[in-house]
Amino acid sequence: MSRSQIQRLHRLGGDRNAQIVLKQMEEYLHCFREGRYGTVYYLSKMGRDMIGAKKQVKRTLQTKHTLMRNDFFFYIGCPSNWSNETKVTIDEKVMVISDAVFVKDKKYHFLEVDNTQTMTENRLKIEKYREIYKTGQFQRQYQYFPTLHVVTVNRSRMKRFTDMCDGLPVQVYLIDDIK
Repeated sequence: MSRSQIQRLHRLGGDRNAQIVLKQMEEYLHCFREGRYGTVYYLSKMGRDMIGAKKQVKRTLQTKHTLMRNDFFFYIGCPSNWSNETKVTIDEKVMVISDAVFVKDKKYHFLEVDNTQTMTENRLKIEKYREIYKTGQFQRQYQYFPTLHVVTVNRSRMKRFTDMCDGLPVQVYLIDDIK
């Protein structure tokens, strides 16, 4: 998480206080700079051992994707039932792996974060959501189809996603507008 995301999640107040708290935890953390996100923190081995975490997180090409997903998590109001990288299955067949699934206002929602994927890859993923929609299984079970939320990086991609998702319940966001 970025410093500002940690600050929001744990209600650390101002920037100075957040930096003081993170400085006190430095033996449990690793950090690096990530463009507009500033300093990004993740647990060191000692930090993982302290809290009993089994999963080791490292800086990867997916870091910005994860930070964008975190931004949407805060934007949507930090739903308590948020689940990352969730397999959506129909008739025991995995149809798509959604970047996140959450419940808001007693309704399910899907999230897709577009950072560096090609539009061809994005089109294929949207078609998987369309296939799920066409089965009608969600509609039969819940009387609605979950809204697909797409977060992307520029206005031209917003337009392309809006066009690609025609006929699906969708909301497309520009990352700069939700941060």
